[in-house]
Formats: sequence, C-alpha cells, structure tokens
Amino acid sequence: MPDRDLIRRILQTYRGRLVAEDYALSRDPESLDDVMRQVEFVLEEVLLPAETLPDADSRLYSVRLGASRARSGIHPTQSLRAAALLFEVALPMILLARPDGGARTALGVSLTLHNAVMDRVVLASLSYVEYLLERLHASRQEERRRIARELHDRIGHGMGLALQHLDLHRHYRTANPPAAEAKLTSAMSSLVESIQTVQDISDELRRSVGDPERALRTYLRTNVPPEISTVLDVQGDMKALPPNVGEELYLILREATRNALRHARPGWIRISIVVTDTLASASVTDDGRGFEPNASATAPGGGLPSMRERTELLRGRLSVRSSPGRGTTITLRVPLGEASL
Repeated sequence: MPDRDLIRRILQTYRGRLVAEDYALSRDPESLDDVMRQVEFVLEEVLLPAETLPDADSRLYSVRLGASRARSGIHPTQSLRAAALLFEVALPMILLARPDGGARTALGVSLTLHNAVMDRVVLASLSYVEYLLERLHASRQEERRRIARELHDRIGHGMGLALQHLDLHRHYRTANPPAAEAKLTSAMSSLVESIQTVQDISDELRRSVGDPERALRTYLRTNVPPEISTVLDVQGDMKALPPNVGEELYLILREATRNALRHARPGWIRISIVVTDTLASASVTDDGRGFEPNASATAPGGGLPSMRERTELLRGRLSVRSSPGRGTTITLRVPLGEASL
C-alpha cells in the first residue's frame, strides 16, 4: 500500500533526525522506541482510513507513555520539541506524495497532523502531571509521618519521662524529701528538653523554606554531636535554585544526613553540592559502618525510598554506594530548567 510505504519512509527519516540532532528522547533505546510507536500511531491516523485504526489503543498508549516519561525524568517540553520535528519532517513528505491535492489538501493534511499530534501530547502531559501529583502526595505523606515519628520518639518520650519523675516525686515526698527533690529536678529537666525539641522541630520546618544552604548549615550545627566532624562544601549559588528544587534538595540532604547520624555511627560526614545553570548535583558521604544497598529489606533507616521519590519528582537520579564497614555515599543529580540528564 502506498500510504504504508510513506509511513515507513517518514518513520525512517524522523528517527534519523532525532538521533542525528541528539534529541533527549533519542538517548535511551526504550524512550526512542516509545516515540517511534507514538509517531506511527499519528501517521496512521493521518494517512489511513479511519475504520482501520485502533484509536482507543493508541490513545491509551499516550496515557501510559506520559507516566513512563515522568518516571524517566523526561520533561513535557521534550515531547513538544519532538512534535515540532515531526511536523517539519512529515508534512513536506506527505505533500510531495500528493502533488495534485492543492492548497485545500495541504491545509487539511496540516490540520489533521496537528490535531493528531496535539491530542496525544495533551493526553501524555495530563498523565505526566497526574503521576507527579501522586508522587508528590506520597512524598508529603512521608514527611508528615517523619514529623509524627519525631513528635512521638522525642517529645512523647520526654513528656513520659517527666510524668514518671513527677509520680516518683509524689511517692518520695514524705518518706525521702531529698529523693523527691531530685525527681522534681529531673522532671523539670525533661520538660525543658521537650520544649527545646518542639522549638527545634518548629525551627527546622521554617528553615525548609528560603535559603537551603543556610538551612543545611543550621541543621548540622544544631543536630550533629560535636564529636562527629562535618563539612559542607557548596559550589555555586543555591539561592538561585527554583524554590521547589531548593526545598526538595534540602529535605533530601537532611534525610541522608539524619540516616547517617542514626544508623552509621560515623566519625565524619561530608556534604558536597555543585549548582550550575543546567544541573544541581550533591552527595552525602560518611565513614560509618555502611550496609549492603541491594539488601533493601535490611538497609538501615526508612529514608531511602523517600529520598529517591523526592529526587525523581525533580526529574533527577539518586544512587547509593555502600558496603559493610566502608561507609556510605548517597549521590543525586537534578536537571534544571529544560535540561535533562
């Protein structure tokens, strides 16, 4: 069939242009195959009789593709760039194959091609956004659970201890006044510590917005024991980051540091951050006891899934390098603007 031959030629030319011009969607074989399948659906809709088209299947494919691109960190602007290239490649080839159609035919083909492409771009973009919203909700829920754990473990424990001391004070008050006085003093100390913890958590939540470098330095100063050495090395201006990127980057690095403090027993922790116009990269390294990253069920701490989700929400990548007895390095890379990894 002539139209099938035309579709094959357009696909071949389009694929060659994507690769030759180094489009982001062509850098991964699976992403490239997805693009070509999507383009084939578009060309079939434009060039083949309507009764032969599996239209519902093709549109469902667009929905699945949007979520897949969100998981892969491919921004919708890359889809729009690929769509513009499809117009540039396909329209002249279609019109050359139909030289007798005239201006009306050219306009009709152009509109049909435009509608077929944009319908799928819209569907993929909507599913992309829906996927990110779901991940954002999960990430926020994890942050709420973390705060709940902090309140339970730190404040709840301190208040319970204060009540225990007060109960013992009442018990000793007549029979052993010095012991009763000591218990009262201990109760007051526990209450003061609990109040300080509330203030620390409140300050930490406020620090999550604004200058992420300053927030990190404050977190290290107020939460790391003095016997553990810390270094925060920043190259570039973190204040220039988009607010959502700076906020999430702070939360990821804070969680990585907290995991090291709680589980690794380190002698030192080093945080390195590099910010350029197109990329924010960071790492948290410690010399602690390490763990086996592939043994996810036994990996220390519950923060790794949350850190990975937050990084992926920013279209980035997070990796973990560790082994028992040899410390841990958590590295993340986040593209900025329309850049991609």
